[in-house]
Amino acid sequence: MTEEKQLVSINIREENGKQTVSARELHEKLGIETQFKDWIKRMIDYGFEEGTDFCSFLSESTGGRPSKEYYISIDMAKEICMLQRTDRGRMFRQYFIECERRVLEMNKKAIPQTYIEAVESLLNELKKNQALEEK
Repeated sequence: MTEEKQLVSINIREENGKQTVSARELHEKLGIETQFKDWIKRMIDYGFEEGTDFCSFLSESTGGRPSKEYYISIDMAKEICMLQRTDRGRMFRQYFIECERRVLEMNKKAIPQTYIEAVESLLNELKKNQALEEK
């Protein structure tokens, strides 16, 4: 598996009716050198709200002290990726830009961009409907 494919393969889970990812897993995938507990506090300080953008909980202890874990919304994860100044952060940004480009390209084909294209599309639909009615 290429490094790029590994970067985008973050486990997505449902949490309170929203799609979320583990902030700890994102931290690892981004290659952040700062300790997780310090990094996540800094990221939250960008104006994210608990209950809206993320939820936190204590992990189950396996003998030691439980650690604080965070599940963050997909939108929060994207925004965090855009903030990171690492090579992997750059790869994530490029991935999101490519996804947006593909969506825009698909929409361009689906939605007429000019008045003439709209009229031609309407005429084609009318012809299809008329052909169906004749059958």
